[in-house]
Amino acid sequence: MTVTPHSPQGTPAPYVSVGADRVWCWVAYRITAAVDVSLRSGYATLEAEQRLARAVGEQAEYVGHLLGLPESTVVALRLLHREPGLLDAYLVARVEAVTHPQALAAARSAAATLATVPDHVRLTPLAEPTEVAAVLAPFTPAAGGLAQIHKRVRVARPSRPDARVASYVAVEPFGRRPARWDALLDALRLHPTPLALSVELMAGQVPPQVRRMLEVEATRYSRLAKPVEQASDVGGTLRLGADAGAMTIEPFYLDALRRCDARAFRFAVTLAAPDPLPDALTALLGATVSPPAQATPNRDDPTTVPSGHLVARPASQAEHDTVAAAFTTLQPTTWGAADLATMLHADPQPSSRDALRLLRLLVDRGEAASLFRLPLAVEGHVPGIAVARPRDLTRVVAQPTGPALLLGDQGGADSSVSFAVADLPRHGFVVGTPGSGKTNTALHLCRQFHAHGVPFAVVEPVNAQLNDYRWLATLPEFDGLLVFTVGDDEVAPFRLNPFQVPDGATVTSHVSNLLACFEAAFGLWDPLPFLYRRALVETYRRRGLHAADRAGPADGDRWPVLPEFVAALTEVVGKLGYAGEVHANIDAAARLRAEALVEGACGTTLNCRRSYDIGALMRRPVVFELAGVGDNAKEQSLITLLLITAMRGWYRQHRRSTDKPHVLLLEEAHRVFPRAAPVSTGDSKEGNAQALAAERIAQGLAEDRKYGQSYFLIDQQVGKVAEEAYKITNLKVMHRTSAEDDRRLLGQTMGLTPDQEQAAAGLKPFEALVSHNALEQAVHITVPNVRALDARTRGMADAPLAEDYDLAARYARWRASEPTVDAALAPHPECEPCRHRCAFRRHAESLVDDRLVAALFDDDSFDSDRWWDALPTRLPELVGDPPPMLPGTDHTGWAADYHTCAFLHAQRRRYPPENWSANGRAAAVAWVANVRRSLSSVDEGSA
Repeated sequence: MTVTPHSPQGTPAPYVSVGADRVWCWVAYRITAAVDVSLRSGYATLEAEQRLARAVGEQAEYVGHLLGLPESTVVALRLLHREPGLLDAYLVARVEAVTHPQALAAARSAAATLATVPDHVRLTPLAEPTEVAAVLAPFTPAAGGLAQIHKRVRVARPSRPDARVASYVAVEPFGRRPARWDALLDALRLHPTPLALSVELMAGQVPPQVRRMLEVEATRYSRLAKPVEQASDVGGTLRLGADAGAMTIEPFYLDALRRCDARAFRFAVTLAAPDPLPDALTALLGATVSPPAQATPNRDDPTTVPSGHLVARPASQAEHDTVAAAFTTLQPTTWGAADLATMLHADPQPSSRDALRLLRLLVDRGEAASLFRLPLAVEGHVPGIAVARPRDLTRVVAQPTGPALLLGDQGGADSSVSFAVADLPRHGFVVGTPGSGKTNTALHLCRQFHAHGVPFAVVEPVNAQLNDYRWLATLPEFDGLLVFTVGDDEVAPFRLNPFQVPDGATVTSHVSNLLACFEAAFGLWDPLPFLYRRALVETYRRRGLHAADRAGPADGDRWPVLPEFVAALTEVVGKLGYAGEVHANIDAAARLRAEALVEGACGTTLNCRRSYDIGALMRRPVVFELAGVGDNAKEQSLITLLLITAMRGWYRQHRRSTDKPHVLLLEEAHRVFPRAAPVSTGDSKEGNAQALAAERIAQGLAEDRKYGQSYFLIDQQVGKVAEEAYKITNLKVMHRTSAEDDRRLLGQTMGLTPDQEQAAAGLKPFEALVSHNALEQAVHITVPNVRALDARTRGMADAPLAEDYDLAARYARWRASEPTVDAALAPHPECEPCRHRCAFRRHAESLVDDRLVAALFDDDSFDSDRWWDALPTRLPELVGDPPPMLPGTDHTGWAADYHTCAFLHAQRRRYPPENWSANGRAAAVAWVANVRRSLSSVDEGSA
């Protein structure tokens, strides 16, 4: 068994006392917490009693290490009860020397040895001599307030005439069976007045006379414990039977011979109080430090030798003063041996048995481990003492080369764990229960991505105003960060035309990618994938685009838009010839779902002619908030998959080998890559189709590595994410994970030990188990709490999050600097002249109904001069005044743009654009332009 020591940082301050010819020095550590050994490596799979036995064994090795201290050095474990319900624990060392410098040097050496405790406790050095003095003398013990645990003497009466002693005498050892201290600690912490329990050990050589005595007495009792024949004084032979008393006493000497071979400890176990001590408490102390053996004595098994103890109280004021002085100075005492002296003096002649008085003052390593018990959290708690999680003692064996990202540290010096920037394209997976620190880890990494010049994008499907990633926008170094509020055009709108083929790609490859997105988002079951593919091909064909056509920069407005796909899909479904329930099911799963995209919250995002310049976005940090889409997991999933497709289409055509990696962080990854389940009917059938399609896309993520694309998947549960998604990841970060099956699933891919898997259930916030290619095995780390550190720097309680107006201003600056944004914001060709694109879109769509359409287009004077003359007055009467302008909005043409927007949507409702030819689209643009001129002339005249 190997004890891995834990050494605290810092050196304890010495408390010095100078005598006439000696200098004494004391140093101390406070035990700030016991470690929950049930979560330690090698312990988690053991039963409680097995954990106790193993921990006591480790502490016995530590105590054995103390045997090497100089003979003048005393070490003590001291438990103080000063506050109700609490205990303070200390390790103290006392040294003595001739000179002051020698004493200080000896104190430093003793402190270093004392601090090499096993990882059962956490230590902090006492930095002030007054603190040490307060531990040594916490109060003045009262009369009746002192008691010690001594070794008990076993006595038997000789029955053989050749015994040559008045009585058989042996010193019982203390019990060495591992026993719990919980009951004793509980009694100490609940005592109504202050208490102190002090256990002192002073190492030294076993006195030679003790060793000789043991050998002589062991021989004596071995002889007496056997029958013997000897000559009689009157002639003949006298047979003497085995002496029962000798048979009782012999095992104690054989046991002592095995234990007292070279070095041992002088000891003292003292209970002190400023009030009289109750007998029940002292009895509990004795039974705890010297538990009885569980088996009958066996001469070949020393753990079964009967053990015992004696509670001794000072019988006089002199004895009381002696014990009190020893208690405050850490001096093992020699009082209380009168009973043994009386027995030995009864012998007919002097013998070596006088050394029993010295033996009674000694304990070996095993006995000392029963007395000198560091607080043990065998089952996660210790009465009266704080409990801490164990440190993972695995250390990094191979630091990454080149630029690297700090993941966290393992505690102590030189314990940081890093991850190479060059390994980012091998992907990452971060998992943990809510509040465990997943997003903090992502924020910590994002700051480092940016510092290394690595662009990244985050997809956050749930939060908006409380989105933690908005914190990045408050940092000076993230001036270029964009936060798009997808589905919320009032802050920072986003535009993505799914049907815009990436430059250099063919129409047929893009159709396949789109179909995969629809399958994964909607869970298309047969025959829906065939219907969607046919509708996609037809949509492009109506725009004069065919399978082998390759996209280029000049294609501009040639790309189809979402309503055109809906129209094509409607026709494809109508031509199937199905009827009744079958037709209704297919129609609902195909056409109605596609129409919902146009009419739903993501309609403004996807129903556009052009996408934002994806290449420009992939060169900077970006956050996509999907909360504006609403709690619609399928639409959120579709937008995320379309983003992945758009990014993939760009970097597969434009990525250079010298470019920095690009990182895409996907929060709630199971929404995009759900796990497939063996189901086959109804909604379950749809969900299974969705998961299977997502798995196929996840398999494609591995191929993106060669393009420098990195994916970081973030989720609360491993079991909800497709295996193909998280198994391909190199970096894995497991925060607190309560579900056993989740720990097992990810633990197998991380190479976790059973103990680490168990420990993952109790990780504190910001703690994690981490594995990647540069680590020989997974390690435990603590990730910096980046927002708390930032708040401390700002002098605030919490680090701020960027507000909507901050993001809107940031977006406005970017829009002004990026010429392609205005073109993308014009959802229809008729929108080109508008100065306030999409500011009125939702309002206009909501107020346009059949009544308004009839009022505009069913007039007998429609398209006549009289109709045009009346339009500037009549249209505002029909649609009302424009909404109020937001602060900072350009007021030029505000009313005209609003009224033109309403007319545009009324026109599109009367004449559906999916039926337009190329000439029809040109005519629609011209018609809306005329309306705009007519309205603008009136506005200018009024101005």
